Amino acid sequence: MFKSIQKSGRIAAVAIGLIAALSPLAAPPAALAGGSVPTPELEKSYSFKVSSEYSHTATSGNTKFGYLYDFDDEYNLISASLINFKDGSTSPVAIPDKSLNSVCLAPNDLLCWVDGNNLVVFSPDNQSQTVHPITSAKYAHTGETVSNDGKRAAVEHYDYEYEPKKVEIYDLKSDKLIQTYQSNKDDSSYCYSKDMSRLYALQDNTKDGVVALRVFNCDTGSTELKTVNVKKDDRSSDIDHIVTSSYSDDIYLQSDTALIKADRDGNMSVVFNDDDHAPDWPYSYPSAEFYALYTKKESNDLFEEDDGDYYLNEEDANLSIYDLKSDKIISSIAFPFGDGYLGDISHDGGIMLGTYSDDDKSSACLVDAKTGAKSEFDSHWCSPTFMNGDREIWTNYYDEDSSTLHVNIYKSNIPHSLPDDVLYFVQTHLPFVIGGGVAIVLIIGGAIVVLCIRKKRTKTANGMAAATPKPQRKQSRRQKRTQQNAVAPAAPGMPANPTEPARFCRHCGTPLVPEAQFCPTCGQKVD
Repeated sequence: MFKSIQKSGRIAAVAIGLIAALSPLAAPPAALAGGSVPTPELEKSYSFKVSSEYSHTATSGNTKFGYLYDFDDEYNLISASLINFKDGSTSPVAIPDKSLNSVCLAPNDLLCWVDGNNLVVFSPDNQSQTVHPITSAKYAHTGETVSNDGKRAAVEHYDYEYEPKKVEIYDLKSDKLIQTYQSNKDDSSYCYSKDMSRLYALQDNTKDGVVALRVFNCDTGSTELKTVNVKKDDRSSDIDHIVTSSYSDDIYLQSDTALIKADRDGNMSVVFNDDDHAPDWPYSYPSAEFYALYTKKESNDLFEEDDGDYYLNEEDANLSIYDLKSDKIISSIAFPFGDGYLGDISHDGGIMLGTYSDDDKSSACLVDAKTGAKSEFDSHWCSPTFMNGDREIWTNYYDEDSSTLHVNIYKSNIPHSLPDDVLYFVQTHLPFVIGGGVAIVLIIGGAIVVLCIRKKRTKTANGMAAATPKPQRKQSRRQKRTQQNAVAPAAPGMPANPTEPARFCRHCGTPLVPEAQFCPTCGQKVD
């Protein structure tokens, strides 16, 4: 019975999610009726007082929470405050002054910093801090990050010149040191797998034509050096950026002319490496399943040379979308943002989000990646980015005196497939789905229990009836006749008249009342 209740509960929870997710999908967004590029709709707008133009807000990909980092004119962090994007309220996060230079935003909107011999993790949901002891290190600078699942943390140590010295990997549940990675002299930057079981150290000082990546196994402590050959010039082998994919365990390394893909263990393969392709900067990260590239337009050169240095010729280049799964360029249009830049790509690779700018105006805009059709909004030089699976757009901009930072949140109106919307609803309304599922479980479970009890009682009653012997038909008739032949007691206060003799039916012998003309038992006429 319990398995039946569990199954019913799962079905109910899914049904609730489907019904709630499907209800707003009855009609397509009105903004799409007039063309292929949606028009974003402003949902929320907030303003925050800041100390300088270096101040900014940061999120880890959703519009539930964010953080306001307030910097002074010397680019020193003064404070960090939690922003609740539901109502725009802010609350200061209690961070010691000595720890401000180590503040780091981790996945799931967690905020981390190092306080002496402790790693502190701040959770915005309940605004609580958890403290984890770490090994003491006597280095000038410290940085930290947390794995996507929140189970591990990496604490990085640097000297005064910000040269990497050591990385410690901790288990946040047991507060135990798992592994320590001693930095190599050629390490330039670090990156981690989502579960923090691998540390990737990008290498400097490799010879022309070779890209090297040091891979540290955080479970076993073993280290391997992985290499791949590229075109033999400075621009190809000078890899300056390494990022992780948001949808797989792959990582990507890029230079001005090369894009290299590496698997979980650091085995690398060259995606492209020529003067006809260049990863876009500052976009340069696979936010979903796509990469933005500059590609040659007709016979124009993609790069210009000036005194031995090469510069990307953006005005005479196409902006292309590269599908990381199919390893194909799926769209290519003339650069649509003027003097601005690309900020993000939609989930299906069909819409570009960026900042358009010319001599007269600046604005955020959506661009169709195949046709170049454009939809402009938010008339400021801002930093737009997709949030919540590109269902919303986040922008910010300053007043002229840089004393106020404004944040706008838009509904993007970009359509999604039905499975995507159902999955998104379940993920973002999990408490409602679970609560509704529990309620349905209780209702269905209660009905099942009642039915089982009734069924059991019926079965018991039937068993008792079967155990009692049934009288034969003749016995029933005999018992009935005996009951009928029994003399009923006289009614109180109505004594029988002794002067009249008793009368009996001559057919069946039943006693008769004095005035009876027919027998009540056999129905025969009496004398």
